[in-house]
Amino acid sequence: MHTKKKKIWIRWMISLTALLLLLVVGNMILKSILKKRLYDLTKQFQPVANAGYSDVHISLLSGSIDIDSLSIKYHPDTAHKKHTHDLYFPVLHIGGINYFKLISGKNFSASLLQLKNGRIKLDPYLYDKKDSVSSRIFSAIKLPFENLFFDKVELLNTTVQELNDDKQEDLLNGEIILEDLYVAHLGADFSADSIHFSNVQCALTDVNYALPGYHTVHIKKIALNSKDSTLLIDSVNLIPDLGKFQLGQKLHHQADHIRATVSSVKVDGLDVMKLRKKKFIAANLNINQSVVYVFRDRRLPRLMKQQPTSADYLKMIPADVYISHFKLTDATVTSEEFPKKGNQTGFIKIAHISISMQPFFNRQDKNNKSVLTASVKGSIMNAGNIHASIDLDLPTGNEDIKGAIEDLHLTALNPSAENLGQFHIESGVLDHLSFNFSANSKKAKGEIIGAYHDLVIDKLKNNGKENKTAWLPTFALHNFIIPKTKDASTPVKKRTGKIDYDRDPTRLVTFFYIKALLDGIRDSFSLGFLLPE
Repeated sequence: MHTKKKKIWIRWMISLTALLLLLVVGNMILKSILKKRLYDLTKQFQPVANAGYSDVHISLLSGSIDIDSLSIKYHPDTAHKKHTHDLYFPVLHIGGINYFKLISGKNFSASLLQLKNGRIKLDPYLYDKKDSVSSRIFSAIKLPFENLFFDKVELLNTTVQELNDDKQEDLLNGEIILEDLYVAHLGADFSADSIHFSNVQCALTDVNYALPGYHTVHIKKIALNSKDSTLLIDSVNLIPDLGKFQLGQKLHHQADHIRATVSSVKVDGLDVMKLRKKKFIAANLNINQSVVYVFRDRRLPRLMKQQPTSADYLKMIPADVYISHFKLTDATVTSEEFPKKGNQTGFIKIAHISISMQPFFNRQDKNNKSVLTASVKGSIMNAGNIHASIDLDLPTGNEDIKGAIEDLHLTALNPSAENLGQFHIESGVLDHLSFNFSANSKKAKGEIIGAYHDLVIDKLKNNGKENKTAWLPTFALHNFIIPKTKDASTPVKKRTGKIDYDRDPTRLVTFFYIKALLDGIRDSFSLGFLLPE
């Protein structure tokens, strides 16, 4: 009996030893095969891309591959090899692999692909050029498998940098997680439509993006989650690279120096998968607590180029947008200018701005009506209120604008009136100014009806050092042109002005709206053509 047990134990030991030897030998053979395939794969991308690594660790038991010090250098412009996109990851980890299917089949499947603590350096020279090399690479290489499957792909704690004039600038840091990633048709038939996934989570921090015109956008945090269909953006800053006078001096013409902040942006009901097709479709978009400052130096020459209309601006958005409910709340806009003649800037500030649109869209299709309707409210210099309803027919660009300015204490406008308009408001309250006009790319037509009291305006002249009262024009304003009071007791006909103003296509559309209102105000006075511009 004892001898029988000993024989069984010996058989088990032999079997276990054989199994261990098989595993060791199998692991060595498998490792050799995989290393050879990986080496052959990296060589196929040459000469436009060079991939390298320091070592490969393969575990048959855990079904994993770890690639140490993975480096990829992509330089499609062989005439300028110094321009390179450079990717580096300390470790690339793949877990949950079926090695036998990998060797024998045409599919590669694993539970996890993870890259972390990486660094991606981008060369602006390359992405400013049209690159067709990447598509040619996939058609030329011969991959050992046709399809890729990953339960989860994690790109963690990765920094993206940009190389400008030998200086590295951080563009963003963050992570992206994809679930159920499926990549089909690797090789000649590969395209963006070959990539599929069920969910995506994205968290980016300290995002920086340089805009044309010497401005940079900085975003503190972006969080995107397809599971709950949300996009959250925390703290957006538009930062000018030059001072407000330096910008115009650099460009040698008038330009808007803009500084802006947005506290937060929240999007609900976002169809994340449609973003890949340049479609932004969402239930709600809320932009909260914005502050915008704009400066322009009018002493410099103005570029005489065609400016977009409101409809043009919408059509310039590089995506199809449809948002069921759009809201901008508690925004403040300050516009400051240095006049063409004079020695002091003037400014106007509109605070507590709210804009509501239901829906908001920029392309007309079978599901969209053609007219967008916006409701706008704000406070002018914290001294009076303005509200308006704007209907914009997207196909034609025609607009119908109705609204009113109410209870505006006009002396609050002096920071703009004195230095930009060369007149001083001694006193006056605008009780009500209703406006109703239509505008297109050529002209604005309509009317205004106003009511005010105790209005006294002085005409100014500048002697090169300061503004002083121009006696004769002021006398005419007080006695012939502007009655001191036109309140509700005055017949409506005498308080009505016709708007008939031709649009200057080289001016911003906001300039067009303001000038149209002023045209109606001038017409409401019998000698309104004598009023200061």
